[in-house]
Amino acid sequence: MLPLNILLPMLVILGLLQSIWLVSRWFRYVDWRKLFFFILPLAAVGLLIGIISRGIANKDVLKIVLGVFIIVVSSAELALLYIRKTPGGRLHWYYRVSLLIGGGFFHGLFATGGPPIVYYANREFRDQMYLRATLSMLWLILNIGLLIGFLLGRQINIQILEMTAWVLPGFILGIILGSLIRVKEFSFKVLAHSLLFCAGMFLLIQTLGKT
Repeated sequence: MLPLNILLPMLVILGLLQSIWLVSRWFRYVDWRKLFFFILPLAAVGLLIGIISRGIANKDVLKIVLGVFIIVVSSAELALLYIRKTPGGRLHWYYRVSLLIGGGFFHGLFATGGPPIVYYANREFRDQMYLRATLSMLWLILNIGLLIGFLLGRQINIQILEMTAWVLPGFILGIILGSLIRVKEFSFKVLAHSLLFCAGMFLLIQTLGKT
């Protein structure tokens, strides 16, 4: 609905505010060792590649690839959850590396690299508090880097700040509702992968509708 040059700074500002709130609440559950020695370095590599690729990448093709990937992996995980009644096991190292670099890449391009990294985190963390806290700290660090880049490139202006302010009430309401809702681990996994599936379908339909 919005061009990327307007949408990206808005998403980064909102993501930064959300991460600050979540990290302040769940700080003690951040898995610092896993974050700084594995997740962040790989995601940062992908982020830099994504930023460099903004001017040359075919964004519609990449959106289709991302959408198909999200649909396939979320469907597979939902099937595992309902057939085995348990999440899939820990991924092999080469899948973990690929997902983190890929997530960072899409975050650098679209400021929304969440799906591959959320998929990785759902397999890596058994406790939703550690998952939520560690990912929130990751988004906080990555979005600070993106925000600095936007400020240096003078890509944030009054128009973008005004548009961000317009969507802020809905953003705040979502945080409040999310903070009040409590779900069991199994339901949390089902909800996470269902949302990923819906996000993938929306992205795919939206992109194919333009081509």
